[in-house]
Amino acid sequence: MSQSGLGLFEQKTTGGVARQISPIDTMIYSAANPGLMFALVYIMWAPFLYPGAHMVWAILAVSQMFVIAGLYWLFSVSMPRSGGEYIYISRILHPALGLMASFMITFTSISWTGILLNWIVKWSIVEFFYSIALINGNDAKWLGLAELFDKNYMHAIIGTALLLFIYFIYYKGTKWMVKLAYFTLSATLLGAVVFIIANLVSGQGIFATNFTELTGVAYDDVIKFAQADGYPTKFLFGATVMAGSTYIILNTLGSTFGANLAGEVRNVQKSQLMALFGSLVILMVLWAIFYGMTYVNFGNIWSNSLYHLYNTGHEAYPFGSYDPFITIMIGIMTKNPIFVFLIAICFAVATFGSAAGLGFGPSRNIVAWSFDRLIPRKFTELNKKTNSPIYALRTVIIGAWLFLMLDIFVPSWTANIAYTIFTWFLAWIFLGISGILFSTRKKVLFNSSPPVVKAKFLGIHVVTILGWLTLAISVSICYYLLIPFFRGDLPFTMIVVSLLLMCIPLITYFVMKRVNAKKGIDIDIQFQEIPSD
Repeated sequence: MSQSGLGLFEQKTTGGVARQISPIDTMIYSAANPGLMFALVYIMWAPFLYPGAHMVWAILAVSQMFVIAGLYWLFSVSMPRSGGEYIYISRILHPALGLMASFMITFTSISWTGILLNWIVKWSIVEFFYSIALINGNDAKWLGLAELFDKNYMHAIIGTALLLFIYFIYYKGTKWMVKLAYFTLSATLLGAVVFIIANLVSGQGIFATNFTELTGVAYDDVIKFAQADGYPTKFLFGATVMAGSTYIILNTLGSTFGANLAGEVRNVQKSQLMALFGSLVILMVLWAIFYGMTYVNFGNIWSNSLYHLYNTGHEAYPFGSYDPFITIMIGIMTKNPIFVFLIAICFAVATFGSAAGLGFGPSRNIVAWSFDRLIPRKFTELNKKTNSPIYALRTVIIGAWLFLMLDIFVPSWTANIAYTIFTWFLAWIFLGISGILFSTRKKVLFNSSPPVVKAKFLGIHVVTILGWLTLAISVSICYYLLIPFFRGDLPFTMIVVSLLLMCIPLITYFVMKRVNAKKGIDIDIQFQEIPSD
């Protein structure tokens, strides 16, 4: 391997390049990745897939993620190298399983990078123009702009342009990515302030009046239509738990990516503790604002009922082909284009930052695979000026572009992004097993770890307990996704995509094992230890 390729795996840097991210930077990056404003998206889907879910109380289900964050923390302290779960699973269980789990997480995350850019077009651009048209009496000029930007070719052009901008940020290196994370958090906080102020100047009573006036559908009839369609008009505990365990926990995926950058982070034990746990706290507070303000501003049962009409294509749904996103809802509530513009801009910036962050961390996984000869060694090469893994980043951009096109032209393959939850937690099943077996299967590595990794509770290693809990949580969440799947509310593509992402890395591993064997190299030997400094 070229010396430049070692930089991402160094435990101690000699030139001050590798470990360039501070503990605070790591936490902000980890918080920005999952999409700080995506509560405004998932509230459109989760109450439909899990009828009766209360999205504010469902936030408590995220407590399960603290268990997984704890396991990541102990692993990252024991094995402080870039690559995250790939390093842990490949060293404890088997390299094929490590590549499989990491590949599944990496490419579901890369798929997000592409899909999120389409979200910007749909909900920050198209629905901005539709909202302005709606509050101006369905003005033809604004409707024409909404229809223009809603054409597939416009989605493709704008999405591709945004993706090229992300590549530029990647090329500039880690520090630029960290700066973008701070900008993302700032935009989200502004979005929360805009939502709160909109409530102060309006309120539910005004929203109800405006909704009836602008849509021609009586506000109170929305609940009646949904109830007549069989939708529950009360909140249910089980539905709330399942909604929180799927679509709200989905909104945390990417918060563990600080561990994927462990080779570039200063003071790993402190940084990962802040990043993994601090990011979850930041996320939960912001979701409480967005979910809570949605229910307060528009009505809780009413909101869930509207989302039911939207998802079922009910004839009473008033916005036609447009989604009941916050741009429309805040436009109705305030009848003020300034509020619509501000919320659209904040969502666009926050989503762009998330799209970039969700592809950046996994690029380090690709380098880790290459370091271990599971893919061509070319992917370990770093840009001499920015220390960026240029070929790995190009792979991220190409993969993201393909998923962007898929989301635009064949959206049934990315519907409700359910495959990302299912695939991610399938991968975390193996992370949990790794935690269970770490202290017994890799005794030398475990015993050489810092004291915090070897801590016990009631005579059992904490890492083992967290492993069992991670396994149980991951299996249960996969089960929760299968309920709406077998009910017919999610497409078969959820399972197909997940199986593809499982099979491709397994085939890759055995092919590369054979290729290296012909060169006289047994690649399995290197997995007896973590990558060298």
